[in-house]
Amino acid sequence: MYYLFIINDYSLGDKVYPGKMIADTLLKIKHWVFTYTTANIKKIKPGDKVIIYIAGKGNRYFYANFEILDEITEHSLSPSGELEETLFNMFTLSCRIKVLNIWKEPIKIADIKEQLNFITDKKNYGLFFRQSTKVIGEDDYNFIIDRNSTN
Repeated sequence: MYYLFIINDYSLGDKVYPGKMIADTLLKIKHWVFTYTTANIKKIKPGDKVIIYIAGKGNRYFYANFEILDEITEHSLSPSGELEETLFNMFTLSCRIKVLNIWKEPIKIADIKEQLNFITDKKNYGLFFRQSTKVIGEDDYNFIIDRNSTN
């Protein structure tokens, strides 16, 4: 299957963790984290392909892609910093990932939303990005990946 994993900035008290920082942290350790209530969690399997979308004000772009390597299970990851500690405490499930590409030039949703089949309401496209994981079709996945290779 093909997915979008959507990341927003995360605020905890006075601290704000930008979505890109969260994505970079997880890509660096080659693990993705989840909760038991993550949308589509029971569907996500090894071999599935994922595109990361960084959401929120001032963002709204596709950023990287990876492949799921393992089943999702409870993790015993050891944090090496404040952000990892926060993520690992909040998200108790994880799987290993194979990072395929962190894109040199992110793809802005505004530039391609008209061509994407999964966005049925082009005017209110932000509604689609309200959950953390969304299933998309192979055609849309390949369109975004191909668009990245032309950047």
